[in-house]
Amino acid sequence: MSEAPRGQRRELLHQLRNRLNVMGFALYALRNETSKPLETLRTAHQSAVELLNQLGEQERALQQPGVEPGESAQPACTDQ
Repeated sequence: MSEAPRGQRRELLHQLRNRLNVMGFALYALRNETSKPLETLRTAHQSAVELLNQLGEQERALQQPGVEPGESAQPACTDQ
């Protein structure tokens, strides 16, 4: 993958993380509010953050030479 699309992808991930952080602060401010719509929003926010973290892990793995997407970027432990 060339550097330009990778840089654009990193920037989009960064912008998405910023927006989810703002949403997280708003949800924290409303932490004492209990309603079905807010609970649904909290759950959706948590799921979106988890998915973003997975994308971030994939992005970091792509930055390391010789690592295929979906593989672990960390070497296997050989200590016994």
